[in-house]
Amino acid sequence: MIATRWKSLAAIAFVIALTGACGVQTGDDTFAVIPPEEDPFGLDATSTTTSTTTTTTTTLPVTPDTIATTTTVVRLEPAEFYFVTTRSRLQPIVVDLPPPFSAEQIADILEAGPPPDVALTSLIEPGLIVSSSESRGVLTVDLDANTFAGIPSTEQTEAIGQIVMTMISSLRRVGLVNFTIDGDPISVKKGNSLLSDVGEPLSYDDYIVLLATPPPSVAPTSDPVEPTETSTPE
Repeated sequence: MIATRWKSLAAIAFVIALTGACGVQTGDDTFAVIPPEEDPFGLDATSTTTSTTTTTTTTLPVTPDTIATTTTVVRLEPAEFYFVTTRSRLQPIVVDLPPPFSAEQIADILEAGPPPDVALTSLIEPGLIVSSSESRGVLTVDLDANTFAGIPSTEQTEAIGQIVMTMISSLRRVGLVNFTIDGDPISVKKGNSLLSDVGEPLSYDDYIVLLATPPPSVAPTSDPVEPTETSTPE
């Protein structure tokens, strides 16, 4: 192939020299067609242009600096749940809950009983508290008749005390509690084991005598004034 091209080049040089010697001629007769197989430069070939696009993908390593961390702070508020000691006294357990929590949520936790790692029990059986509603600071708790009847009469004071003290201590808007069965007001035992009036609202202080650890008494703000002796002239 290389030898053929070199022969073609020699022929072209000879033609050019011959033309130069004879003078420049014009017209169709002065042109010679070169066969494609003897074209040393590929002049007869079709020119093609190829465009190549290269895409480079770079993956950055995952480091702590490239990870966005979002921290949500959950506010908690304490709620007090009262359970029964071995001596039938009431002992509060403080549980932190996300506010706002409702009377239904407090009732569910109370019915679930005390934590397993404390020596306390509960008289509030699941299903005892049917519903509750609050109006002007008074919480009305509706009890299931059969479940309430299953509580021995000697323990009903502590059972009612559990509900009253838990609801008042945990719910900000509640200051008093009364009880109904199937929507009808009832009388229940107070902390002194006496029956309340039918539908009577009960306070925290009505059951404070049941606490295992009574609250400290309030010290007087000033010393009592001792009487002074007065003498009458003789």
